[in-house]
Order: sequence, then C-alpha cells, then structure tokens
Amino acid sequence: MKPANKPTNDISQLGNVDQIREILFGSQSRELKEKFKKLETSIEAMQTEMRKKMEQIQSDFNTRMENELEGITRKMKNITNQQQSEFADVRDSAIKQEKRIQNSLEILEEDLISKNEQLAKQQLENSNTLRNELDTLKDEISRALDERLSEMGAVKLSRDDAAEILMDAAMAMQGSNVKQQLALTQVEKK
Repeated sequence: MKPANKPTNDISQLGNVDQIREILFGSQSRELKEKFKKLETSIEAMQTEMRKKMEQIQSDFNTRMENELEGITRKMKNITNQQQSEFADVRDSAIKQEKRIQNSLEILEEDLISKNEQLAKQQLENSNTLRNELDTLKDEISRALDERLSEMGAVKLSRDDAAEILMDAAMAMQGSNVKQQLALTQVEKK
C-alpha cells in the first residue's frame, strides 16, 4: 500500500519544495524580477532614446547635407553667372575694340583718299605749270633763235659761234649760264 501513497507524497513534497523555495528565495526572486523589469524598461527607454537620437542625428545630417548642397549649387551658379558675365564683357570689349579699329581705318582711308586727291591736284597743277614754263621757254628759245638767225642772216657765223649760241640756248633751257659754267670748268682745271 505504500506504493499508492508514494505518488501523493511526491506531489505533496513538490508543493512543500515550492513553499520552501518561496520562503527561502521568494523575496530575492521578486526583487530580481523587479530589477529585470526595471532593466528591461530602462533598456527599452535607452533604445527608444537612442533611436530618437539616431533619427535626430540623421535628420540633422540630412539637413546639413541639403544646406551644403544648396550652398555649393548657389556658388556654382554664381561662378557660372560671373564667368558668363566676364565672357560677355570680354566679347563686348572685343566688339567695341573692333568698331574703334574699323572707325580708325575708315578715318585713315578717308585721309588717304583726301591726301591722294590733293597730291593728284598738286601734280596736275605742277604739270600744268611745267607745261606753261616749257611753252614759255620754247617761245623764248624760238625768239632767241629767230633773233640770232636774223642777225646771222647778215653775218656769217663760224662753227664756234654757232656752237656757243646753241650751248647758250641749251643752258637757258636748263636754267644756267654757259659762260658761268665754262668759267667754273676752267677754274677747276687749273
């Protein structure tokens, strides 16, 4: 009959072991459970706080990156605008310089044409003056020859006299006196 009693004893002993355990470790077990709950709560709070901080850091980082990108984009636009402005200034300056050079060339061309016309007029005047002088000289030579010929008609001339007369006429055409030239050549020979 003991064997039938044994299973109840085992169960009753189990209940006693729980009671003994409760008496010995119950307060410690509850304290540990509370500490674990507090730790879990603290860990969850820390995780939540860490998650929030990470999200805030990520948000701040994204904001800073966006601001930096906007700043870089603005700087690039400013540099591009400045370069375009400088290129436009250089182009405008080159166009102005080209116009100034073109105007200077036109003025020089007009001056050249004007001076060329003046020179042509002076040349024409000089040519006319020289023609008139030549005509006058021809007339004078002609008269001188006529006078000499008329004088010669009465008198016979020697070859030397005729040569002298022609030499005088040639020198008169050239604008110098034969006697002076002969005197100079004789002085040089001495």
